[in-house]
Amino acid sequence: MITFLFIDSERVWRGGQDQLLTLLPGLIQRGHDVHLACHPRTLLEARAHAAGVKIHRVAFRKLAAFVAFLRLLFTMRRVRPDIVAFNTPRPILPGTLASKLAGVRAQIIFRRVNFPLRKNPVTRLKYCWGIDCIVAISESIRSQLQAGGVPASRIRTVYEGINVSLYPPRQKPVWRRPGEPRLIGTVAHLSAEKGLFYLVEAAARIPDVKSRMRFVIVGEGRCRAALEEQVEVRGLRKCFYFAGFQTAPSEYLRQFDLFVLPSLSEGLSSAILSAMALALPVIATDVGGIPELVRNGENGILVPAADPLALAEAISRLADDPERAFRMGQKGRQRVEEEFTLERKIVETEQLCASLLQDATPVSRATYA
Repeated sequence: MITFLFIDSERVWRGGQDQLLTLLPGLIQRGHDVHLACHPRTLLEARAHAAGVKIHRVAFRKLAAFVAFLRLLFTMRRVRPDIVAFNTPRPILPGTLASKLAGVRAQIIFRRVNFPLRKNPVTRLKYCWGIDCIVAISESIRSQLQAGGVPASRIRTVYEGINVSLYPPRQKPVWRRPGEPRLIGTVAHLSAEKGLFYLVEAAARIPDVKSRMRFVIVGEGRCRAALEEQVEVRGLRKCFYFAGFQTAPSEYLRQFDLFVLPSLSEGLSSAILSAMALALPVIATDVGGIPELVRNGENGILVPAADPLALAEAISRLADDPERAFRMGQKGRQRVEEEFTLERKIVETEQLCASLLQDATPVSRATYA
């Protein structure tokens, strides 16, 4: 049995929190002792607690870093984890220092975003000092980490995975009645890097879009007001529906004809994985880890980032060809079943952590006293 302490400082629910939550119950089911230090009164806290994870509340605030450090040190000395795992960047430095003082045997980072590392001494210290391994959820992220100065020997790729049993796939093509618009949807945090402004511009370039299509955006974020204004300015209010944040976005996904994600940067999209599991064809940009999920022309279509014309053409072509869309969706489901299952992710993470502990120096329990 391994005792884990995961640390996540986010207050909002995004893909990284969803990916973490699928991992924690899986480790518990395999007999491990799993703890989570997270910001209080968050959706992550509520969902992890419901899943049987032992919760430790730590308020991660910019002006109270020392308080968070003391709280983490206290938690580690009480929990006595074998492994401390960081799910978000902010707690890495204070958490690593606390781990050293508490005698934790191994420290790992889960890197879930594809942004380049900042080239400054603080970032280099954060990702290299005292860290035994960085888990990249795509090869694209691995490459970014190496370009940022992290030694290749400290990086392991463990692809994200999904519980396919929760996603019954579509069994036949979706044929709409004459005059019934097709549903084009996305699930995303409404932030600039998701590229949703280009989706609105793409819709404006599709002939007869107001009668042919409806676009559904599931998610919340700081760009929502600007996106709604852009929809209004482009005269597309009839075409777009903003569903807001949904605790069960798969209920919306099941209604879509096509899934679209025009990201400018992406580590490995949980939303795309969900769409593929439901046998939805995917139209996405060829950035980050997306090409590791979507094979262009096979289970979806890849277009250049920030190119609304190419995006419009892909949407229009696939929306008008339900048979091709259905075949692509089936290929996507098959790809998830073969390479992106939740069970594989959990087992690979467990094996990686066991190997780190095997190489680590044993720690006397007196260290925690």
